[in-house]
Amino acid sequence: MGLRMAALAGVALALGTALGATARAAGSIVLGDSLGVGMAEVSHLPNFARISVHIRGPKAVEQIRRAPAGVTAFVVLGTNDADGSIARLDKSIEDILQAAEKKHLRLVWIGPPCVKKSWDTRARELDAILAAKLPPRGVIYVPMRDPAFCNGGMHDHDGVHLKNKGYLYMWDKARRMAGLGAPAPLTTGSVVAAALPANPAAPTPTAQFQLAAGPPTNAGGSWREPKIYVLHVKRAATISDTN
Repeated sequence: MGLRMAALAGVALALGTALGATARAAGSIVLGDSLGVGMAEVSHLPNFARISVHIRGPKAVEQIRRAPAGVTAFVVLGTNDADGSIARLDKSIEDILQAAEKKHLRLVWIGPPCVKKSWDTRARELDAILAAKLPPRGVIYVPMRDPAFCNGGMHDHDGVHLKNKGYLYMWDKARRMAGLGAPAPLTTGSVVAAALPANPAAPTPTAQFQLAAGPPTNAGGSWREPKIYVLHVKRAATISDTN
């Protein structure tokens, strides 16, 4: 009975952690450009993003003004700017940060991803600018230029927008870096729990719950593409009453 209760307590803890992450995500929204629209669709978060939005100009600031106060805002911005001039963006970035501060938003900024275009060099340069400027201001910055993304067939035919799996990859990376990731696998190798006997007087067999091993981590501790781990359940045959 004690081992069974321990097993149930472990399951309850994992479920509670997952529900806590869901509750935190419930206080989140998406801001930004058309890539933000795609990410909002797969994340099922309230969408304030629109097509043709830049860092430069009033549209991003207007989205923040319409956003509810005190939420976590996933901001997808920079690609439209990279498809043009990225010179003198400092003031526009500052305007966005100040508008977010007034609304007490927690910003998670997803940087311009790699694109299959000649102007990808500007997207890379803007990514470096944002990566240097945003974290010191308390913004969680999510770069989207890792090889698994850039070389993983994530882009749609236009080389800029993404396939569904690309938006899923973007959302999964962003939510994990924002601390909204799924609970880590239980470290217990196995949990033994008693099976219910057919007859209270009969001997009680045991059933062993075997958890798949936890995912390996990178030596550098960097984020890596998630894998799915399956819980295998082996139950001993129930002992029947032979009297």
